[in-house]
Amino acid sequence: MSRRTKKLRILIAESDFVVRRGFRSLLEDRPDWKICGEAATGAEAIEKARALHPHLLLLDVAMPDMEVAEVIAGIVTIDQTVKVVALATEDSAELAANALAAGALAITLKSEAASELIVTLEKAGKGQGYLSSSVITLIGAQLAKRQSPGPIPANLSAREFQILQCLASGQSNKVVAAGLGISVKTVNAHRANIMRKLALRSYRDLIRFAIRHGINGI
Repeated sequence: MSRRTKKLRILIAESDFVVRRGFRSLLEDRPDWKICGEAATGAEAIEKARALHPHLLLLDVAMPDMEVAEVIAGIVTIDQTVKVVALATEDSAELAANALAAGALAITLKSEAASELIVTLEKAGKGQGYLSSSVITLIGAQLAKRQSPGPIPANLSAREFQILQCLASGQSNKVVAAGLGISVKTVNAHRANIMRKLALRSYRDLIRFAIRHGINGI
């Protein structure tokens, strides 16, 4: 690595001291990463971000003093370039969805393998949004619990909306095709049209759209 290469500065915001230190010990071995600070509350995370100017914030979705959306909003107010990677658990699906809707670039589960966290941070460090397969399943299940499907976007057909619901629930193109009795090629075409019409660039953007517009999975 060149001496001129800037290290990725990471701020860890996690309420549990043991978990926080575990993340630190895992991440600080990377020569191209620097743990610039730690925070135990949402308010502290915002203040540390103001003082330390991290490139990336590793944020627990269940901070004890503030809602995750409030923390992310506070961070964005200070510096819109800070990239947020949210840390969720299997029982915090709603909080994970809230983090994504509020602007988290990536989400991973605390229970996942260390390699998954590394991949998530690597992608986020490059400005790439990322949701692990476990997170997609978790948030998809949360969307499926909604009682109302939400309004159909005006520029989508009924079939496209149906496929949007299926994709938002975490179903693969192959599963969607089998469930609707159509070909995978047809699902691919509908998905491309949905992404184009809604100005979405990634699957993460699609799920965020579903969350923000109250669209449930099926």
